[in-house]
Amino acid sequence: MPSVEVFLKSALKSGLINGPQLEETLRALHPPQRDDAGAVAASLVKQGRLSSFQAEKLLQGAPLGLVLGPYQILAPVGKGGMGTVYLARDVRTLKLLALKILPPKKAREEERTLARFRREMELCQKVAHQHLTQTYESGVFQGVYYIAMEFLPGKSLYRLVTEEGPLTVARAARLFSEVALGLDHAHKRGLIHRDMKPSNIMVTPRDHAKVLDLGLAIVEGETVVDREVVGGHGYIVGTMDYLAPEQAGDSTNVDPRSDIYSLGCSLYFALTGRPPFPGGDKIAKITRHRWSQPDRLITLSPAIPAGFAVIVERMMAKAPAQRFQTAWEVYKELQKWIGHEPALPMDTPSDTSFKHAIAELSLSPPAPELAQETIPVTNLFDFTTQTQDDKPMAPAPPIAPSVPLSTRLRDAFSRIRPMLPGPMWVWIAALAAPALIAAGIFLGILLFLIAK
Repeated sequence: MPSVEVFLKSALKSGLINGPQLEETLRALHPPQRDDAGAVAASLVKQGRLSSFQAEKLLQGAPLGLVLGPYQILAPVGKGGMGTVYLARDVRTLKLLALKILPPKKAREEERTLARFRREMELCQKVAHQHLTQTYESGVFQGVYYIAMEFLPGKSLYRLVTEEGPLTVARAARLFSEVALGLDHAHKRGLIHRDMKPSNIMVTPRDHAKVLDLGLAIVEGETVVDREVVGGHGYIVGTMDYLAPEQAGDSTNVDPRSDIYSLGCSLYFALTGRPPFPGGDKIAKITRHRWSQPDRLITLSPAIPAGFAVIVERMMAKAPAQRFQTAWEVYKELQKWIGHEPALPMDTPSDTSFKHAIAELSLSPPAPELAQETIPVTNLFDFTTQTQDDKPMAPAPPIAPSVPLSTRLRDAFSRIRPMLPGPMWVWIAALAAPALIAAGIFLGILLFLIAK
């Protein structure tokens, strides 16, 4: 546990909190607690001035990486092949959102990943629909590529089915009809998703569906420049358990019917709790998608009506011409099976469930595999962001831009210092001792080497 002085300096350096806020927090604490960095951090979390993740990072002496341009990082939410998604706050609007980050190291070392992330930055701006994740902006800040999008509480369809079991026909019909509406919107704008699967469908607290992740999307009919990025002969793009047969042969030879096949496979999973062709390696899965028929739905679950099973089978037809030709047709067919129970209104940030999800992320420690995640940035107080075309965006309000950072830290700490116990020389000695010891060790090693 660091000293209070070290913690307060880290807090000020992070850009998350200012001197008056720290002073107010210290005044509200009893004298013994003011000498306990953990107690100060806990008080800041309780007051909502820091999240649990932020407080822990500051206690570890890691103030950098908690601010990216105008975004304050509250907590990591998840991690995938393209990078990490964080819950963040936009200081310009105070809006809470999800911030998808491509780490600079991955961007430098994996050109294909960077190219795909840049494609997603561009393509996600082409769609806007209530059943597609909304994108607010995308850009680059100090070499960090990011996409700012709406935060969605809830569970992925994969997690929902894995934890709670297969869906009823009525519920599956309603959720997948919403997914079909979102896909229809994307298809009419020329976008093919190419990675429709249960983990890319979010089910919200009010039981609505949202399609996630356009990272592998392609514009229908586009000229492929780099097959390693977009796909093509010899380069499979997509998830094997849900891959359309034609997409397995040439991942650029796709159209809306390819997404419909993958959507049918996802619906099969939602009704049975397993993909159409479980087990086996990639080659085996591709072969079965091309030539084999999955176990019949009514065999796995006799409660599924034969008429509904026919819809799923048609979505999963091997030949594109035998499938539904548009996502709108899928929507119309599924609507016949949703029952008479009225759907709830769409989720909003004012919902209790939304607020609860934010509070849980803000007040609870992150999952162990996410605890070490931070964004490698250096200039904390330059809030000018850039678009994907490297053109400056409107800057957010800076923190005292005309005053040097060192002066701001000194002035802030001068207000806080009287509330800290003990004489000043004790604090100076505590901070200087490690540096003096390190210098002594270095000098000793240097003299030893010279003597030899």
